[in-house]
Amino acid sequence: MDSALFVEQLLKEVMDDQEEKERQIKLEGIGEQAELPEFVIKHWLNFAVYYEKAATYFIADWLKTTKEPDAFVNFAHQIRDEANHYVWLRKYLQEYTDPDAFTPPKEWRYLMEEYYPGLDHLVERLAAHNIASESAALGFMEFALDRFPESIRNTVEKVAKDEHFHVSFGCTLLKKYCTTPELQERALKATREAMELMRKAREVFVQI
Repeated sequence: MDSALFVEQLLKEVMDDQEEKERQIKLEGIGEQAELPEFVIKHWLNFAVYYEKAATYFIADWLKTTKEPDAFVNFAHQIRDEANHYVWLRKYLQEYTDPDAFTPPKEWRYLMEEYYPGLDHLVERLAAHNIASESAALGFMEFALDRFPESIRNTVEKVAKDEHFHVSFGCTLLKKYCTTPELQERALKATREAMELMRKAREVFVQI
């Protein structure tokens, strides 16, 4: 399959899956509120701060085996972004709780500390994390953007803008490098694995 068509179809599958998860899992009692309750903001910040820090670590580790110069540069940019997000959001989390007191559930630790770090091919990394995971990370931010307090809204907008860039360069690089049936099968498999693991992680997120 033409790589551009493959990426278009992959992104559609990711977005369709995200819409289905949003229909199935709702955060109880916040859909009609003008502003998110404090406990929801704290809850999201705990997970977001963990996510951004963990992503900084495993993307940095990917650089050791990234041979493609354009992917190397974009991953390096992404590391800076994720590190900034960690610092920015941690500052807000400190207003609610001790930012180092949160213990991520095992579903999140497996996803962020074992699964993503264990992806060893560029097309798997781009498809599973940059496209599938970063698209999902945008979901709550876009849903809740107008519901965040004004004090944090601008920061969430900056984070969302960066995440859009991560998805965008993921698509661009995947079109360039995912050009054979074997590589496309590998990328699709990783994407579907990641979506299933994210489904489990989201279920845990809304149950806590």
